[in-house]
Amino acid sequence: MHKKLFDLVSQKRTCLVLVTFDLRYATTSRYGNDVYRRITNALQEADFFKYRKGKSEREFELPSNTYIAELELDDDESSSSLLDEVRVMLKDIFEKLEVDGRYFVMAGKRWAWVGGKVSN
Repeated sequence: MHKKLFDLVSQKRTCLVLVTFDLRYATTSRYGNDVYRRITNALQEADFFKYRKGKSEREFELPSNTYIAELELDDDESSSSLLDEVRVMLKDIFEKLEVDGRYFVMAGKRWAWVGGKVSN
């Protein structure tokens, strides 16, 4: 196969993944309020961050307990399989840190986003 055509066929696709969560009684965990920092560290190791850069290249800080990653999918990988991987990762983090809570994960290949701040 011609090299340029092969490069086009085998290109990886970018997927935006958003994670948000609420913990129940986090301060009663053995880590106390430090559990949030520990979760942030674990998510950052997996390339999830509390900031997102837009077209202006300025960082936009996400709301509390919200993280985002821009991950590459192989040609044969689906958003659903990526969601499963993230779900398992979150479950492992929560279990390791002995916290209970709920989470929401969203993944999409075609996306747009907007952020803002309201001050009264």
